[in-house]
Amino acid sequence: MTENTCAIPTPEQRKYLEIKGAAERAMLDKVFNAIDDAAAEVAEGFAKAGLEFEPTSRDYFTFATQQVLFVRLCGGDPDTLKGGDPEVGQRIVNNGQHIIDHYWRHADKD
Repeated sequence: MTENTCAIPTPEQRKYLEIKGAAERAMLDKVFNAIDDAAAEVAEGFAKAGLEFEPTSRDYFTFATQQVLFVRLCGGDPDTLKGGDPEVGQRIVNNGQHIIDHYWRHADKD
């Protein structure tokens, strides 16, 4: 087996991956729906209040979610941004950089 190949999963491993994958997809669908709902709620609230502000975008709520989850993954308090582990934070940032470098910057070279 070369380093770029994966072992064929056992039936138990396949079932595990299937169950975990379905739960992950359902969770992400809920998160995405909650982001859409929050943006719609703000737009509706502005309209009801007669405010002529640009509605808060889904991107804002996506970023807010990302920030809270980042702090939580680092062991910090999302409300105060205190108590996080900078080493864990750096590993998460490095992972994001790897995605940029591997999948986006070099994608056209494959």
